[in-house]
Amino acid sequence: MRLTRRTGVLLAAIILLLDLDIAHGAVRLDALGLYLTKNRYGGAQLVQLGNFFHLPIQSSGKPANLVVDTGSPSTLIFRSSLKGLNLNESTTGELVHGAFGRGRNVYGLTTIRVLTAGNCTLTNVPVAVASGNADSAFSRAHSNGLLGLRELIRFGAVLDLRNHLVYLRPSRPGNSVGSGIKSILSGQGYTAVPLLLKGNHVLVAGGLNGFPCYFIVDTGGYVTTLDVDFAARTKLKVAATRLVAQGLSGSSSVGITTFPSLRIGNYEIQNGSASVVRFNPETLGSHSHVAGIIGVEYLSINRAVFDFVSGTMYLRPR
Repeated sequence: MRLTRRTGVLLAAIILLLDLDIAHGAVRLDALGLYLTKNRYGGAQLVQLGNFFHLPIQSSGKPANLVVDTGSPSTLIFRSSLKGLNLNESTTGELVHGAFGRGRNVYGLTTIRVLTAGNCTLTNVPVAVASGNADSAFSRAHSNGLLGLRELIRFGAVLDLRNHLVYLRPSRPGNSVGSGIKSILSGQGYTAVPLLLKGNHVLVAGGLNGFPCYFIVDTGGYVTTLDVDFAARTKLKVAATRLVAQGLSGSSSVGITTFPSLRIGNYEIQNGSASVVRFNPETLGSHSHVAGIIGVEYLSINRAVFDFVSGTMYLRPR
């Protein structure tokens, strides 16, 4: 999704941070959390429902929750949630498009004046608006929208799926913070995987069954999913199913395949499975070697921690 309205909507954000109260709060911070709070980060607890990680928020005092979605280029509110959140929409001329093509509806824009998550408060956050909700075409169960990649990068987020936490900061810190994160997680047995920011997505270099490729990293993807053309090129055996994958603006039939080895950077997942769909070529971009997406199931199983300042993902087996 690329919003065509010029950067005339500026993101003015103030994050008011309070140290987490270890004695009285519900969250006990580990070494990473303590390190981040010392570097002016504030934390917010995530709630896992099914495969998705939800961030409870207050939108100008109205309760809501957003699925943390690194595959969504920007934060998005579902049109059906606007009234309950007292938000007004201005429409754009851009057609909604997503993983499976372009739709007939158009994107809208709105602004969340005060967005509170955990002990973090953001002000004047511009977000996209699109139709779709958890109970119909867009399968983000019980959510009001998505927390997208743009905000995760702007606020220097550290996303800790292992402990169900997201940390945000008033401004992006220097490289020394990333070095400290790497030191802590490497000492805990994590493998660092460089993230590659291309267009509206974050990618990782990897391979499947010995074939070099790239993957889009998508915490909003219910399962790891390969493109049907990549599956054909690499001669994967794909079994048909009766399942249909739904997106913001289209759908695709779903197949399933298995693999002995999937590599993400220098990290390997063995004897796994993936769904197979026909992706919209715009989703995969100009990278002919993008195989598909790494979904939230493998990211969760392998305790993913994202550092959006240094551009690094950390993985560790259970």
